[in-house]
Amino acid sequence: MKNKKGFTLIELLIVIVLLVSIVGTSILGIDEISKKGREKQLSEIIKQIEMATDVYYENNEVYKLMLLNGEIESRCTRIYVLENEGLLDTNLINPVTNARIPGNLCVNSSLDENGEIVHNFEL
Repeated sequence: MKNKKGFTLIELLIVIVLLVSIVGTSILGIDEISKKGREKQLSEIIKQIEMATDVYYENNEVYKLMLLNGEIESRCTRIYVLENEGLLDTNLINPVTNARIPGNLCVNSSLDENGEIVHNFEL
C-alpha cells in the first residue's frame, strides 16, 4: 500500500475556486452596502438643501407671497445664496460623485395642487 500524503491537484483547484467565489461575493456585497450608504448621504444632503430653502423663504416671506398670490410658477434659489445666508455649508460634496455641489445649482420651489411646497433641482 502506498503512503498517500497531501492533496491532489484537482482538490486544490476546487478549494481555490471556492475561495475565489467567496471573496468575490463578499467584495460585491461590500460595494453594494457602500453604494447604498453614499446614496443615503446624498438624500440627507438633499433634505438639508430643501430645509435651508424653506428657512430662506420663510425669513423672506416668499412662501407667504406665493400662497397669497396663488403662484404656480416655481421660484429658483441658487445654492450660493443659501451658502451666503449661512444656511448651508459652503463645501457640500456629492458623496456619489465626490464632486462639489455647484453653487449655481437651482432649487426650484413651487406649490402643488394641495398648496404644499415641492422642490426640484436643476443646473
